[in-house]
Amino acid sequence: MTRSGGLRAVMVGLAVLLAQGCATVLHQGRSGEATLVSTQWGASSSENEGDSEARRAEVEWVLARMWEAASGEQQVGTELELTFWVERGAFTLLSQRRGAEGGEKGQVARAEALTRELRGLLTVLAETRTGALAFTLHRERSRWRVDYGAASLEEPPEARKHPARRMGATAGPLLTVQAMAKQVVRLLQVPAGASARMTVELSLEDDRLTGWKSGPYQARSGGGVRPTDGWAAQALMLAVLPFARGLGPRTVRVELSGTHEGASTTSHWWVERAETLRPAPGDEALEDVLREYRQLHADIFHRYREEMVDSVKLAGAFTLEQVALCVISGLVGKGLHLAFEAMAPTVMRVVTRGGAAGMRWFRTQLVRAGRQDQELLRRLFAKVETEGFDSLSTAERNELTELLRRMEQSLTVKLDRDAKSKLRAKAQDDFYEVLHPELAAVLRGPRGERYDVHHLIPLEYAHLFPELDINAAANLKAMGRPAHEGVNKMWNAFRMKAGDSANPEQVKKMVAITEQHFGRWFNKVYEPGQSDALLEKATAAALNDVRALVAR
Repeated sequence: MTRSGGLRAVMVGLAVLLAQGCATVLHQGRSGEATLVSTQWGASSSENEGDSEARRAEVEWVLARMWEAASGEQQVGTELELTFWVERGAFTLLSQRRGAEGGEKGQVARAEALTRELRGLLTVLAETRTGALAFTLHRERSRWRVDYGAASLEEPPEARKHPARRMGATAGPLLTVQAMAKQVVRLLQVPAGASARMTVELSLEDDRLTGWKSGPYQARSGGGVRPTDGWAAQALMLAVLPFARGLGPRTVRVELSGTHEGASTTSHWWVERAETLRPAPGDEALEDVLREYRQLHADIFHRYREEMVDSVKLAGAFTLEQVALCVISGLVGKGLHLAFEAMAPTVMRVVTRGGAAGMRWFRTQLVRAGRQDQELLRRLFAKVETEGFDSLSTAERNELTELLRRMEQSLTVKLDRDAKSKLRAKAQDDFYEVLHPELAAVLRGPRGERYDVHHLIPLEYAHLFPELDINAAANLKAMGRPAHEGVNKMWNAFRMKAGDSANPEQVKKMVAITEQHFGRWFNKVYEPGQSDALLEKATAAALNDVRALVAR
């Protein structure tokens, strides 16, 4: 079969399989022989069996990628290098390059010889390894020899956290890559008897190709230009599709080389190198936000793509805090958060510049969100996480803008009774279950009840400190009931005099008085016999300081 005939056969087979709803990866060797690697969803009887099956599928996927890269190379001495990130059995391709070129033509190399030697090694690595691995394939006279070793790379943001049972690209991304390859091929020309190079940069988000642009083109002088042969589009597709098995927005650069020889009417192009670009280190505060999000997004992507969970059900499976984290981090990951700072300057500044503490602050503010805003967040989450942020319509982006604006405006409004009740309950749970679990069994009253959790800056003054996480660890102190009642007496005396006219400076001085006179009982067991007399004196002294404060 000729190369063009083989290509037509592939296209016909592809059309049939796509019509049946089956996703595929195309493979055509340079000899013109073409095959289709079918992608179907496997089923497992238990979660453990499913994980094992997925790890085996990942190993087979890596073997297929290696053979795709090697199958068309026949010259002895040719080297190919593929670098993967391995984690929890999932392999994420980071780069692929063609190194030293060979000389004489070798004998036919068989796929079985390559895969048989590597399958056991890859299986072990899938189960035990976390980190970057570089595999170098050396073309010998009748076979491929493989060396491998660890690569000194930090965890890439696109690294997947779950192995996948699917072996190839799904239909949508496959067709998008195919359309891109056809357009790029029209640009590939080589002067007669000369050589040329061109780069292409691809924008990906999760498994979707969202855009591309051609880069520099260089060519040596020669005769009239010759268009590329039919292999170039397939070579480009085979190089790009493996990079679609990654997470988040990223850029992949592909370097293509072409030559023209003899009296041929076409030139021949191949992929010299393909790699995910590593941007310069960004704002560490933004990285704190994105680091937590990436782990969450990996779980969401796995459920939606691998477990086929409906997007609406997916939104209901995560907490409101996780949903909000995804929506805000989607803005940060796309660099769109700056556009929203004009509408919600405090919200966006604290969340995106405050690191992990900024996200905790945001979670506290979400307690105040009404049911309508919560439903809006879940609806936006379902679309952003399954279709990408770019899928939001103008109306939906406006809804998000108004949501953030409402949150901004609420920061300087006094908390209502319902919000106080929710924040107080959350503070109690966070203190004993998250912040100080070691104290949960120790700080107990005479009837076994947990000690009260006191807000150093009380909830009623939260509006005076819009950038403060009112439920932050530093603002929460557990106190025995008698000590807490003494603190309340002090604050009641302040309220009677200051009323609604209290200012931030006065509240801060009240916090200092609280710490001075009652700090000995913060997060400590209250012993009545030892502490009652001390508490009485401390309360009296604190009340005197309060009277002096409000008198000024």
